[in-house]
Parts: sequence; C-alpha cells; structure tokens
Amino acid sequence: MTERRDALRAYIDEHGAASTGELCALFPDRSPMTIRRDLGYLARIGAITRTHGGARAFRRGEGQHESFYYERENENTALKRRMAALAIPFVEARRSLFIDSGSTTMIFAQLLPDKDLTILTSAPNIALHIATQKPTCSVLLTGGAVNRNTLSCSGYGSAEILQSLNIDIAFMGASGFSEAGGFTAGEHAECILKRLVLGKAERVILLMDSSKIGRNMPYTFARAPEIHILITDTGLPASIEERLQEKGVQVIKAER
Repeated sequence: MTERRDALRAYIDEHGAASTGELCALFPDRSPMTIRRDLGYLARIGAITRTHGGARAFRRGEGQHESFYYERENENTALKRRMAALAIPFVEARRSLFIDSGSTTMIFAQLLPDKDLTILTSAPNIALHIATQKPTCSVLLTGGAVNRNTLSCSGYGSAEILQSLNIDIAFMGASGFSEAGGFTAGEHAECILKRLVLGKAERVILLMDSSKIGRNMPYTFARAPEIHILITDTGLPASIEERLQEKGVQVIKAER
C-alpha cells in the first residue's frame, strides 16, 4: 500500500496533475475505489490536492492544518521504529530531554530506556506513557491547549515551563521541509513552542521521514543550521542530503 501511494504521489508530482482514470491505469490490478481511497489519504496528509475527476500536485500555501494523529499513528510503523531506534544511542542518563509530539516521537518514547532522565514533552500521550511505563524518569507536560489533530499542547502557559528548564537534547518532529521554507509546522502556536525549544536546547535531533521533503506547511520553525542531526530514511534525495551536510547537519538514514 505504501509503495503504491508513493508511486501515485510521484506520478502526480512529476506531471503536475492527473485524472483518476489515468492513475487507475498505473495499477490495473487494483480497483478504482482503492485508488480513490489512496488519493483521499494523500490529500488528507497534504501530499496532493484532490480535484474534480483526479488530483494535482501540492502547492505552496495549501494544507493549512496537520493530518489527524490517528491517521498517521499506524502508517509506516516499521520505518518509524527504525528511525526512532537510531535516536536512542544519543540518550544518556541524568540528562534533560524534550520530546516533541508526533507518531515517530511516540515510538521513540516507547523505546526510551528507563534511566534517570528529566523529560519535558508537549504530547499528552507521550507524557502518559512515560509516567506509567518509565518509573525512573521524571516527566513534565507543557501547558496550553490540546490540538486534537496533533495531540500537542501549546499556546498560553507553555512558555513558562520552558523558561525554567534547561534542555540538553531536543528530539523534534516536522510536518514538512523545503530548501526555501526550512522545517515547517501547520499550527502557529506549535511553531512558537518549537522555536522556544530550539532556543533552549544544547543539541537538536530531528526525526522526519523523506515523504515530508518538498512539503511546505504555513509556519517555519527552523532552518537547516539550527538542526544538529537529522534522522530520516534512504528516500532522502542525495542533492538535499549534500546541501544539509554543507550547512552542518549530520544526516543519519534508516533503511526504507
């Protein structure tokens, strides 16, 4: 399913637009209903835009909101686990960590060893998991309103706790990346929170799979020089990897 959806997205990106019949012809062994469901999914995550009778490539400025967390939670879980596992060796005992909201960072939290750590997170589901499953860890939850799409707390009250806590390593997520727009998020309040975290963290490790490349959400929270390590997958284009490395970003890739 993932390979088929990736192929549909690539075809639409290459041609700019395509009809449903044209896309169905790419997969004659799949029903038109299956292809329409694939297009519906790609539209929900902001990868394409649905049109009457087909779809067109995503354009800058579209997709003002994140896709629902429950839709992303069970997508590409094996890849997310491989990426999260690559972040674990950077965790040392008696450190202060920030764990961003997101489905990949949730898996990272599940893999996190139960050692003497102080963990601040913007994600209620991550805070609950650590509080109940990692008894040696201390956990703090940022204040603010809960975004139902992203399961993230941000806005009023979140800045105060950040001002009083030092962060050794921030494990961040992003909804999109382009060379022009940098690393982007879909909500203004969450963008502000992410920027506050970047200003406090000694090291920033960003976990983002290659499907986010070329996708622009409305709000930029980081540029490449502000990220120390990018953990992604082997689908990352070589040209972008090279330019990220030129800007001081260490790139670590999981097998796709």
